[in-house]
Amino acid sequence: MKIRLKHDSKAILQLLKTGNIKRKLKILEKLDGVNQRESIRILFKILEDTSWTLREKAAKRLAQYGNRVVPRLEKLLARGFWYTRASACLTLGEIGNLKALEPIILLYFSDENPTVIKEASTALVKLAKRDPLQFAERLEEMELTDFQEQRVLKVIEDLDRETHAIILEELAHE
Repeated sequence: MKIRLKHDSKAILQLLKTGNIKRKLKILEKLDGVNQRESIRILFKILEDTSWTLREKAAKRLAQYGNRVVPRLEKLLARGFWYTRASACLTLGEIGNLKALEPIILLYFSDENPTVIKEASTALVKLAKRDPLQFAERLEEMELTDFQEQRVLKVIEDLDRETHAIILEELAHE
């Protein structure tokens, strides 16, 4: 079966429902032929797939769309399956938009799934590394308890001591 990806996004979405991972990977590789809006729609659908490999590839591709997809990713943090929430964290970390900081922190504290917590931690560190001074400023603006703020800072310290030091210095000046 040969599908012209440029013209048939409905067929693509239907194929994504099959269990054939090789076929799904081929679809993902050929998404460049689909317009942006449909590509984004398909990539979000792939974030819901049970295959981590597919979700990871889709997250990296989705991150290329930048801030345009952040609001939808934030919604996934609140309502998706655990693996969808983890993929949303991965994508948001790749994008690096500090507007996603609060939803990621809320997810970090509220989620019970270890994979989601790990991905939220990684996203926090990526956001912090991208702009430590802005990160510190945004952290101060949030209404976190001292305990919560210390836990966020500990996550960063555990994964990137240099960024942690910059953030602590900035927080001391405020």
